[in-house]
Amino acid sequence: MKTPTYLVLLLIIFSSYSARAADKYTAGYYIDSTQHKVEGLIAFDGTDCENFLFKKQLGDKTLRINVAKCPQFHMGDHEYVAIGQIDFVTIIRKRHINKAFAELLESGNVKLYMIGLALSRMDAVHKAAAVATELSDNAAGGNMSGYFTKKRIYYYVKRDSETQYTLVEHRKSKFKRQMGAYLKDKPEVVAQLNKNKDYNFNNIELIVHAYNGNLPLTTK
Repeated sequence: MKTPTYLVLLLIIFSSYSARAADKYTAGYYIDSTQHKVEGLIAFDGTDCENFLFKKQLGDKTLRINVAKCPQFHMGDHEYVAIGQIDFVTIIRKRHINKAFAELLESGNVKLYMIGLALSRMDAVHKAAAVATELSDNAAGGNMSGYFTKKRIYYYVKRDSETQYTLVEHRKSKFKRQMGAYLKDKPEVVAQLNKNKDYNFNNIELIVHAYNGNLPLTTK
């Protein structure tokens, strides 16, 4: 029967996922709590927004560096900074985090940050279910995997003059209204938000880049 097969597959995937560690290292450095630069190897896959793994070289003891003790770190060309007092909204719960690591995507007048939700046990089950459901859909021609595969990725914007980080709305209607109000001092950007279908949540990085004056608003 299909149901037992599905459940067995789910358990196997979940066990594999739980055992996997974010242990792919990249050369980089971090700034410690005393503002010293510490160079070495960093592993950070975005699923735990409050910690990353560090070691001086392969084979050394692994250290877990918490956001409370590190204001920023760099992995290759990617820069991550600690931001504070942010909210996550998942399908069934709202979660507040005092401080988390976010990737700095845009550093102009409006800064843009991208952050991943630290996976709880329920989130891990949810992710495993996504894989199993996708496989089941492929075999049966269903379409349930879309519900499960929503990424735990969030964007925040902030100006230096602001004290709070603004969570970017992902729903089309709310995104247009929110960004139209937030970027209203650039009417040309607002005009594109209203008429250009590509000015959407998926292209938030390019929109903020354009707002900061680094990119043409449109090629039309």
